[in-house]
Amino acid sequence: MNLLVNSYDAIDRDGEITISARQEPASHIRLSVSDNGCGIAKENLQKIFEPFFTTKEIGTGTGLGLSVAQSIIESHGGTIAARAREQGGAEFLIFLPIRARHERAGH
Repeated sequence: MNLLVNSYDAIDRDGEITISARQEPASHIRLSVSDNGCGIAKENLQKIFEPFFTTKEIGTGTGLGLSVAQSIIESHGGTIAARAREQGGAEFLIFLPIRARHERAGH
């Protein structure tokens, strides 16, 4: 949800958010959330997952959303990364392992 809210905040009235999912490689699901908004400054790419880091105006963000999202994804054995899109905007890639049915029985 946080990725969608951040994308929405980054786009203008005619902006676009794209969500996709596919199996890649055979043992993982690749999720992508991308937008054609203002993007992420190169100097901020290494900081965006740090707790309390935000580029939003005071009162509009706490800087915890991406940090919490990263923690949740990693607790499920996955990874998350961000990159600038060549055509503008940003893309977040999430890789989550696919587990066999018997491995999920305890959840």
